Amino acid sequence: MRDSATQWTVRSRPNDQVSLANFEKQTVPVDAPSDGEFGIETLYLTVSPPARMWLTSGGLTGVPVPVGGVMRGSGIGRVVGSRHPGFADGDIVSGALGWTDYNLSDGAAKMPVQKIAAPEGLPLTTAMHVMGGTGATAYFGLYEFGLPRVGDMVLVSAAAGSVGAIVCQLAKMAGCQVVGIAGSDEKCNWLTDALGMDGAINYKREDVATRIKDLCPNGIDIFFDNVGGETLDAALDNIAHGARVVLCGGTSQYDQEAEWLGPKNYFNLVYKEATMRGFYIFSFADRFGESRDRLGALLRSGDLTYNEDILDGIDKAPDALLRVLAGENFGTQLIRVMPE
Repeated sequence: MRDSATQWTVRSRPNDQVSLANFEKQTVPVDAPSDGEFGIETLYLTVSPPARMWLTSGGLTGVPVPVGGVMRGSGIGRVVGSRHPGFADGDIVSGALGWTDYNLSDGAAKMPVQKIAAPEGLPLTTAMHVMGGTGATAYFGLYEFGLPRVGDMVLVSAAAGSVGAIVCQLAKMAGCQVVGIAGSDEKCNWLTDALGMDGAINYKREDVATRIKDLCPNGIDIFFDNVGGETLDAALDNIAHGARVVLCGGTSQYDQEAEWLGPKNYFNLVYKEATMRGFYIFSFADRFGESRDRLGALLRSGDLTYNEDILDGIDKAPDALLRVLAGENFGTQLIRVMPE
């Protein structure tokens, strides 16, 4: 039975870029489960760029993690010491476990979680990305708002990331030409060589605006944007008539979220009779089964692939956030807190 937990709390608010000094590791005592409760040993945590906003504005929730509070984060865990009739020892659960290796839960008001099973024939971790919210974001974002057609030119920013890589592959399956923007030659080579994309742009060493013109000479029909800022400006400069711009993320802007940079050339949407649309993935929650079924079948057939970037140990949680904010991760950033 556990008598302590290791956790990361928010020590201070970042003034600009996040640093390790904004977090503090603590070991705290934990109580034994009471009637109707159970313990959760964290197996994996996932870390993505929007976590940056939880330190300041709170992002979509508008409620930042309080100074001294456990850093927010989603994860998968294993039930231990259960005294709850609906949860048995060994059950796998998912929820907002936070940056800690152990939680006490009642399944509802105190640490809400839901039981999950490993997707049939797939690793458990896929439930945290392709078979979870990440996959749903790519699937519904592309099909509902990108509206891909055979022959469309599709540009994807953060194309080697969790969402971007799925969008690239789905767009290619739809008969589109696809160009991805990523942050290293390794990632760009993976996009073209392993995923079969038609081109890739390394934004860290190439002029993005120039390369977009080179690779998309007839304009962009769909821009799936995970970055915002100057990359969005460069794409809007090159949209085709009737283009669809899908706003999914703003990685380049999270450090300046108090002063979001709007596109300088948004009026090109008028000239090109184009649309630009943002979306909230949980508006599609009642259809998540659809994306899981479709993406799961593609994974099992080998037609869809993914990368995981795994760091070992709860000690690595702050490092993981710094890695994703700097674009140093290659694939979904996971922390393996303890073995499955």
